[in-house]
Amino acid sequence: MLGEGLAISLWDRNPANLVAFQPKVMLNVMQAVPMYGGHFIYPGTLKVFFGYRLADGTLIQNTQPIDITINDDSASPTEPTDNPTPPPVVDTKPVDAVGFLSLPELKNYTFTSEETKTLPGMSAESACNGTVAKEDQIDRLALVALFYQNGCYTDGRYNHNDYSVERGIVSDAKNQSQFEAYRIHEPSHKATEFLGSQHVVYYRFPTQEDYTIYLFDGNTINKVVQVSASQIDTNQLIKVENLTVSNIKNSATYLFVPSSQRVSTFTELSSGIEGARVNHIALGDILKYRYTVNGRPFDTKLDFNYGPNAHQNVYSLTRQFFLVSKSSGQLGIVWQDKDDASIQVTWLGNELNSQETVELPYSSDIDLVAATSDETDNFYYLTIQRGEGTTDNTARTATFYKVNAAGQELLRKTLDTSSTGLNMVTFGNSNVASLKYLNGKLGLIVGRQMHRSDDGLNHQGAIAVVFDANTLEMVKNWGQTSGHSFESILATNSKGEFVGVDLGDNYPRGVHLHQFTQDDNHSQVVYTFKTQHGTTPNSPAGVGYPVYSEISGGGTTYYQWSNDNRTYTELGGVIEANNGYTVIFAGEATPDGRALDNARVGEYLNDPRNIGLIQVRTDFENASSAGWSVVTDDLVKTRGVTETGGFYTFGGGWSEQRNTGIVWLTHYQDKNQENVSRLKAVKLHDGNLLLLWEKWTPDYYVNTYAMKVDEVGNPLTEAMELGTQVRLNRRDEIWQFGNQVYLIAGDQQERKLELIVLKLE
Repeated sequence: MLGEGLAISLWDRNPANLVAFQPKVMLNVMQAVPMYGGHFIYPGTLKVFFGYRLADGTLIQNTQPIDITINDDSASPTEPTDNPTPPPVVDTKPVDAVGFLSLPELKNYTFTSEETKTLPGMSAESACNGTVAKEDQIDRLALVALFYQNGCYTDGRYNHNDYSVERGIVSDAKNQSQFEAYRIHEPSHKATEFLGSQHVVYYRFPTQEDYTIYLFDGNTINKVVQVSASQIDTNQLIKVENLTVSNIKNSATYLFVPSSQRVSTFTELSSGIEGARVNHIALGDILKYRYTVNGRPFDTKLDFNYGPNAHQNVYSLTRQFFLVSKSSGQLGIVWQDKDDASIQVTWLGNELNSQETVELPYSSDIDLVAATSDETDNFYYLTIQRGEGTTDNTARTATFYKVNAAGQELLRKTLDTSSTGLNMVTFGNSNVASLKYLNGKLGLIVGRQMHRSDDGLNHQGAIAVVFDANTLEMVKNWGQTSGHSFESILATNSKGEFVGVDLGDNYPRGVHLHQFTQDDNHSQVVYTFKTQHGTTPNSPAGVGYPVYSEISGGGTTYYQWSNDNRTYTELGGVIEANNGYTVIFAGEATPDGRALDNARVGEYLNDPRNIGLIQVRTDFENASSAGWSVVTDDLVKTRGVTETGGFYTFGGGWSEQRNTGIVWLTHYQDKNQENVSRLKAVKLHDGNLLLLWEKWTPDYYVNTYAMKVDEVGNPLTEAMELGTQVRLNRRDEIWQFGNQVYLIAGDQQERKLELIVLKLE
């Protein structure tokens, strides 16, 4: 091996004994390494292996040597001349377009149990004049019942009992890092009435310093809570606020570590930045970069953890992270700090192991709802005033910003949100705004509650609008896309048009495709779904209706009116393909692929959610029309089950429905075990489609998956498990640049932005 000063020594092939050729080097995107500047004595071939060692000891090296051929011209027994042959240069510039560095694998940690004890949970906190019994302690940890309404319950009526707890050590593969840990199992005896008093962790800290408590799930280590030194008395058991254990499923393993020690399954790449290759699938590597920021980003795992069976999932959440780019290809993440509501852009270095965060202009009491960028290093974002305007029928303030890459404001425009403008009294956190730039124009689909109409109600719906990107003036408001509109996705096509889909529950009821410019606008339902009908003769309007006998039965009588806000659907994407527009969604269908059975209702989740795909002609406006929610044969280019049906509206009228051409790509059969949620779709450089989704039970996340299909839904791969390191926000988009796919997540506890890259082969 070659050390400093060209010192040559034998190597015993032990990586720990490698010496540095150049110590304490800060790596650049391209690193020139002069090795030798003279003549060689004999011809031949040099096989050069090189690498670098990070500050934490991780070794990164090339697995294939660089072959350097020494011919007779460069080999000479004579002394070097005054003009030696230029030294060979090792070029470590990444071969990828964005400039990835090779990331090490996730560090592997394991839990080793040293003691097991069942804690009955009979101790109560001081609010109930309780004390901590030895029976409820295992070494430094204790479990204590909390006060609920009028007492601390421990007798099993309003509390759980009997927690099996293991004390042990979490250590890395080389046993270089070891941390005290406790594995707490799900209580074996559950409350006989309901859960009132929960149990919380008490801990006797060995030293008086700041501590961090982490959760280890077998693959990852995540920060849970911090305890400051001022809260600690080493002679006392200290209550760890918010670390309750009564709702643990299976088990949870907690580490108690001084905050001065770094604990992570990721390798530190530079100050405040860590990363790892978290998986490898048939399509390529999955890389994850984590950037520490000064602020609290949205937490992908915690801030919206509702599954397909939750009411909240119907209305879900507004978008949180937006990827923008410079003409050079440099990527930036636009996000909002959840603590102070400031708006930030975090620019990532071309090699992704550096970052710079810039605060953007904003006003108080607003939400960031959309952002996009143009080809001249400017980007645009929309903010909307928080709060409800329905009570006094007051408009929200909506503001467009145009800034340069340095975050300097170029233009600000307050939009007309009156009843004759965008007609907005409330946006809140359950509406969606989709924004795209194209050829000097900004396309927007935005959902909102409107000013009070003649019936005295504030209705909800989305509108499609076009703005001039140079002036931010509205040039066309096409009015309503759908009502209610629960989510939307917007893209552009090769003809210079905006193309989008939104999800309507009534006007119309279905996945609604749109194509618009400032001069033209077309819309068409491409998929429609079942409807729950009233179970009382009289509707809320006081009008009586007859029995809907065709679907009544099994102890339930339905009537010929409906007011079903549930759509049983999540949007995935709309993509311009070679032969049409391909629309992807997750929906509920029977095992034979039918989605219009009005008897299969009653819950938010009634059948397992699966991925559906349909391709329609690009001139869909020229297809025959037979009703608002009727999909005709001459509209679609894919082939699937043809189904007809319909529903009775709120006023009792019959609304015809028809589906055809749906290709179902997944075939989950048990809704209690497998459902598609957080579905995303992106077109790859080869023209095929990549689909990403999370698998959920009705209420809990299971794992994340990917599948590659062609534009009409022919599978090119099986569904591939990406692992739990890859989490998807409910409504955020994914992005494709070159042969890479990017998605963004957040971690509020560690105050990190997470960039996940699918580095496709």
